[in-house]
Amino acid sequence: MDKKVILSVKDLTKDFDKVKVLKGINLDVYEGDVVAIIGLSGCGKSTFLRCINCMEDPTGGSIIFNGEDLADMKVDINVHRQKIGMVFQQFNLFNNLNVIDNITLAPIIVAKNRLRKVKLTNLKNKFLNLFRKEKAEMLKIEKTVAQIKKEATERAYDLLKRIGLEDKADAFPATLSGGQKQRIAIVRALAMEPDVILFDEPTSALDPEMVGEVLELIKELADEGMTMVIVTHEMGFAKEVANRVIFIDDGKIMEEGTPQQVFNEPKNERLQGFLAKVLQ
Repeated sequence: MDKKVILSVKDLTKDFDKVKVLKGINLDVYEGDVVAIIGLSGCGKSTFLRCINCMEDPTGGSIIFNGEDLADMKVDINVHRQKIGMVFQQFNLFNNLNVIDNITLAPIIVAKNRLRKVKLTNLKNKFLNLFRKEKAEMLKIEKTVAQIKKEATERAYDLLKRIGLEDKADAFPATLSGGQKQRIAIVRALAMEPDVILFDEPTSALDPEMVGEVLELIKELADEGMTMVIVTHEMGFAKEVANRVIFIDDGKIMEEGTPQQVFNEPKNERLQGFLAKVLQ
């Protein structure tokens, strides 16, 4: 049975003024894929991820997700972004919120917005039904605001328990180690139940002794079938966990394949030179 394509990037380009950063990226990400993206600093890896998550507007090309082109300015990217998790280098936790509120903020906002839309639709239909022969049915209200908050909080505690940090629920980010912050940032992405999670150098801001605990969590997610695209400089991790490795150089995909092919049988000269530097 063929795997489902979760994300399809076609001829993606990105210019910053006259500087061409991405020069025609083509990539299909399949359900359950763990795609590691490697390359020198400044080659366009992080820009590529930011375009996928619509944090940067592409100059050209398309990004097909759930049947819609995220690069199309008419598409409501906020709806689709709910299913594309993002984990950053610098954690990006809200320092004025405790851990549990960091995790529940987005799920609660999204659920409350859905509830508000249902209520507004019902109010509109209730009024218009006064003048209609065929009455529109009222939409069912699945959950109250109190239920939304309760369920989001329960899920957040379950996720914290999974990573052994349930005792940090009321702590603020400033009191946490880098490894704890990054694991909580990953849990925050999981709380939205995404179809795919993007990781932008998730260990680059960590002290060496904290890298392992974050990589172990990502490895667990890979074993569970989570679809992930990971920009990383951890070659050993990419070799062990990824099922596909992409080498980007000068804004283009120069080589892609299995970890065995990319690391042990590199064909591209730029890739050979890159690996000689990072694996020595």
